[in-house]
Amino acid sequence: MIVLDGKRISEFGFDADPMHEDPITPIFEHKLMHIPGRPGAWDFGSEIKERPFSFNLRIHERFHDNMQQAFNELVAFLFDEFGKPREVKVVREYEPDKFITAKVMEAMIPERLTDEGELLLPFVAVDPYKYASANEYDESYQYDKEYLYDIGLMYDNPESFKWEYERHYSGINNYSSLVADFVIEIQGTVSNGSITNLENNQKLTLPNISNGRLLIDGKRFAIIRNGAAILEGSNYNFFHIQPSEVGFLFEGDNPNATVTYKWLHKFN
Repeated sequence: MIVLDGKRISEFGFDADPMHEDPITPIFEHKLMHIPGRPGAWDFGSEIKERPFSFNLRIHERFHDNMQQAFNELVAFLFDEFGKPREVKVVREYEPDKFITAKVMEAMIPERLTDEGELLLPFVAVDPYKYASANEYDESYQYDKEYLYDIGLMYDNPESFKWEYERHYSGINNYSSLVADFVIEIQGTVSNGSITNLENNQKLTLPNISNGRLLIDGKRFAIIRNGAAILEGSNYNFFHIQPSEVGFLFEGDNPNATVTYKWLHKFN
């Protein structure tokens, strides 16, 4: 089963062959420099590139005019109003908890000479990583039931909290193996604010806001206050979310705000 933007491929009149090309890693390239007379090479690291993958489809229809209609509907879904490939969320049956965002990579040429109407659906993900929602792996436990204390259970990942105290502790659990991008939205009032990542003591200072909205975008390394990017009022010491449990300390004067976390689990 292949799901595109929430629609099963069967809804378009196709079945996906389980034997398809789906690499388990993105394309990557080692940056090496060979020096004459020196054994081996200097390693300048690796560059992660795009992730191509494809699905072999077979059409349900057996009449050529119905086949063409199914092809047209699939193309209309995969392309935007300007006739260009658009990005869609792709979910595979063997990883239903994760999605990857991709678009059609090249021309699709159906096999019209057979009754199966076979079609290769080629995708490319320019963001080569797979993602899962922040709450995908949460498990709800009743901590007071049967005294389930100190046995490794972790609370659900919070989506938001009310910041009312000058020192407020919060935490999240990154169940993936990769460092995840992190966006924090603060709506309300706080002055002389800061956020400390308790795992590495990295501290991000915040601009003041008064009945406003502050967006801290660790992916784009930007701070946006009331819709406008600003360059003052912060040390811009952004941080990401390491794998496993991560704690934060929010500090500020007279806080009265709602803090919302926006992030995704990230996988190779």
